[in-house]
Amino acid sequence: MSRDTDIAVVGAGCRFPDASNPQEFWRNLENGTVSVRELSDEDLLAAGVGPGTWADPGFVRKAARLSGAADFAGEFFGYSRAEAEAVDPQQRLFLEVCWEALESAGHGARSGTATGVFAGSHAGPYSARLLAATAQRDGWPAALGDLPLHLGGLGDFMPARVAYKLGLRGPTAGVQAACASALYSVHSAVLSLLAGECDLALAGGATVLEPETGYRRRPDGSLSADGYCRSYDASSSGTFYSSGVGAVALRRLPDALADGDPVLAVLRGTAVGNHGSDRAGFTAPSAAGIASVVRRALDVAGVSGHQVGYVEGHGVGTPIGDRLEIRGLTAGLGPGVPAGRIALGSVKANIGHTGPASGLAGLLSAVHVVRTGRLVPHPLFKEPREPRAFAQSPFHVTTEPRPLAGEERFALVNNIGFGGNNAVAVVAAPPAPVRPPAPERPVVRLVLSARNGAELDSVARRLAEVAESGAVRPEDLAHTLRTGRRAFPERRVVAVPADSPARLAAALRDAADPAVRSRRAAPSGLLAVVVATADAPGATALLDLLATAFPRRSARYDAVADVPERAFTVLVGEGLDPGDRTGPVVRLAARPADLAESVEELAHEAWLHGVDVDWAALAGRRGRRVPLPTYPFPRERYWALDHFPAQAGRPAAAPLPPGGGSGPHSAQGEPA
Repeated sequence: MSRDTDIAVVGAGCRFPDASNPQEFWRNLENGTVSVRELSDEDLLAAGVGPGTWADPGFVRKAARLSGAADFAGEFFGYSRAEAEAVDPQQRLFLEVCWEALESAGHGARSGTATGVFAGSHAGPYSARLLAATAQRDGWPAALGDLPLHLGGLGDFMPARVAYKLGLRGPTAGVQAACASALYSVHSAVLSLLAGECDLALAGGATVLEPETGYRRRPDGSLSADGYCRSYDASSSGTFYSSGVGAVALRRLPDALADGDPVLAVLRGTAVGNHGSDRAGFTAPSAAGIASVVRRALDVAGVSGHQVGYVEGHGVGTPIGDRLEIRGLTAGLGPGVPAGRIALGSVKANIGHTGPASGLAGLLSAVHVVRTGRLVPHPLFKEPREPRAFAQSPFHVTTEPRPLAGEERFALVNNIGFGGNNAVAVVAAPPAPVRPPAPERPVVRLVLSARNGAELDSVARRLAEVAESGAVRPEDLAHTLRTGRRAFPERRVVAVPADSPARLAAALRDAADPAVRSRRAAPSGLLAVVVATADAPGATALLDLLATAFPRRSARYDAVADVPERAFTVLVGEGLDPGDRTGPVVRLAARPADLAESVEELAHEAWLHGVDVDWAALAGRRGRRVPLPTYPFPRERYWALDHFPAQAGRPAAAPLPPGGGSGPHSAQGEPA
């Protein structure tokens, strides 16, 4: 049963190793994919790491890389090349995934709305090297000055950059909680939604460690000896840092259900806290601190430890860190949970430790588990470090896919950061969607738009694949495109019989064919003339609907003139008079029984010619918002370090942990 305090996860966007979107990420989890790769000699040389470094016995030449980390849809978002290259890739990619999260939620047209943005990142190596390079050389980007470089590198401005570029007017805040930043951001977004500060909130985090250079591991350090993060396994030698960027779109659950949003999962409760001083060192976690935050999250959620079927743990992979986390989780879940009942896993075994983005990766993993009701395999696990103690804990580690225990499907996400920061979320399965009855209309019309013809062709091809799969009702597809996408100048309308998915897919493929595409000149002056018989009882309603759809483009008449039968013969059936296609007037005729269809046709014709139609006011809610392929960004390489070859790489020392922290990586200074 849903509660007023429940928060719906309605959309997501991400870039993780081997995954450019949530669907690819979830597929990798299902397959148990480990996205760690060996860096070749060529990779290392290109990153500025020479043979003298990689010959060191302690050098680890592994990376979990982001595909296209240097690429960005700069022109799409209104950046010049110099401006885009001045912005750290963490901020650039976060802007892209926020756009995608909104589109996947069916809320792409959010400009001017009370939409909040909360996110965290770390001091990326790209901006540090770029500042060092420009300090020693005149020229690029002298025209910009120093300020864009500083703003482009500071994570404080990452949420505000999203709000600026997408026109969002809700609260924005940079959240700095080290490796717990992303889940702290989710908690902040939840509080903002419940306080009524925003209607929708974006939350997430970003870490981009490019170029990847490998690292030297000290014998007493906390970094992995072999480049793998073997969470909770006896053979784990330490953690392994990687890159990742992600965002979720959140709404109050009652609002999401009322608007027909796609609910991926429900956040039943979140909590944050710090472990204080009762621990081994500043960077070490505390079992008591973990237990305290877990208990508060469960209390907020109204869920007991017995109901939890899966825990997406922090799973940092260090001996002390994993041991303390298991103790803290066990205490936080409470007494009486049967031994081995709860599945335990961590996405770090798949993609490494993505620092400030790690909580978002863990949340998406938990969302997938509760949404599908299936546990994903936890890779690289053979046996726990303390077999006897682990056997008495509430946990087991699943190495094969299997059903999630419990009818209610609850999961818990634990995320810890340097300094004792701790965030926990309780995630529940989404409610069954309520589908409005399909309208009895003979034709479904899809509105497609993009910046230019080539990008619109790509939009149509992506939608054709969706239509071909038969997974989405044509009415839901049409509704989402009308109400959940921003309208661009290049437009097409695809109209097909409502009961023919095959013809819908074929029509979308035709719409992607330049030979089929035809542009129409935008009209000027009078937009439309509505023609109906004088005694047609629906004529007044027709005019009212048009006035609602086009408030600044309509004129109301008290009477509708008689029309000869010959005019109906010409106009009815075709809908639009072919003889008037080239002029500024679009004439539409309607008999009383055809009024609704006539209005629909005229509205789409007007939209095709550049009119902004208020689809909700015109037609109300027909269908649900459904996740659809997001905009095909025209991405190019924007990498200012190409101008400064000497800054392409960095010394291959032990990397600074994403999210902050310094000092010895010793047993007392283990990363959280």
